[in-house]
Amino acid sequence: MNGTVKIIGAHDHGDGKPQIIKNLQNAFCEQDGLNYIITYTDRMDSEDDHRSGSPKASSVTTHRLEIGEGYLRMVQTGDINSDLLFRLGEAWDTDYQTPYGLMKMTAITRNLMVEISPKKITAHVQYELQMDGDKISDSKVRISFTFE
Repeated sequence: MNGTVKIIGAHDHGDGKPQIIKNLQNAFCEQDGLNYIITYTDRMDSEDDHRSGSPKASSVTTHRLEIGEGYLRMVQTGDINSDLLFRLGEAWDTDYQTPYGLMKMTAITRNLMVEISPKKITAHVQYELQMDGDKISDSKVRISFTFE
């Protein structure tokens, strides 16, 4: 089923200036039992490199959001690969693959709320993010998928 996914997030790195993320994309949602899988892609075009004359490079990132009773999973593949699983009160250890190398990441879920209705699927998550064992942010993300 086609629809629109809206993602709003805030990452507080402790410097008093939270990083705000907003994303609105056309997406596809399919139901798998009691779970919903939302997929969409981002395409980022880099600027032409006028010094070398090389054309614009294009980068595609694929996103997969799984929302079910008591959990949210966010998987991203592209230049940066990540896989985050949120369950209330649980920690998720994963690898964060970047063009600069592999980093160990942990997400500790502080709050999770999932709402599913015939017109809309919504997930809210608050979590602490750690990189190589050090806290790097307190984060919150709200995801809503609206069916067409």
